[in-house]
Amino acid sequence: MVLGIVGLLGLALCLLGLIPAVVGLVLGTIALVRGRSERWPAVAGVVCCAIAVVVGVVALVWLLSKAAMCGDTSRYPTDEARQGCVEQEFPFVRNTTNP
Repeated sequence: MVLGIVGLLGLALCLLGLIPAVVGLVLGTIALVRGRSERWPAVAGVVCCAIAVVVGVVALVWLLSKAAMCGDTSRYPTDEARQGCVEQEFPFVRNTTNP
């Protein structure tokens, strides 16, 4: 259950919550199959992890589709046009001179 909660919170950090969510989903499923531990915490953990995985995958697909749209050379033929698309679609990306 802890990995599911960490996974949900970790989605805000560049989708890094997918890793603990997948691990928690596997471990929670194993705990449910073995049946040696309490059932409700394992079910809650699997549900939290599944929600985190679904939300993370949807967000990843959405971001990748936006990036693919900006990389389309038929729609944006020049580097400047593609850069403008990236800056418009992803406002958190800024072209800075300082590292």
